[in-house]
Amino acid sequence: MSESRTKLTRQQAPRNRTVLTHRYAVGAAVLYGIGGKTEKSRFKITRQMPDGGDGFQYRIKADHDGQERIVTEANLERI
Repeated sequence: MSESRTKLTRQQAPRNRTVLTHRYAVGAAVLYGIGGKTEKSRFKITRQMPDGGDGFQYRIKADHDGQERIVTEANLERI
């Protein structure tokens, strides 16, 4: 008795990859410490950006003065 096996093509083969996604959505309010201060200011996520080598990046805008900057995900805190 012979056993029949079908070969799966690359497109059909199951993938064991973990897809990493951004933690914060556009429009989310976050805290970010400016210039190494211990106090943190409130910012709003205006754009998700790709991994720049240190993790996902975001463009954020300050609620208090409207300044914008690009920061890594690790430097943000959820409100």
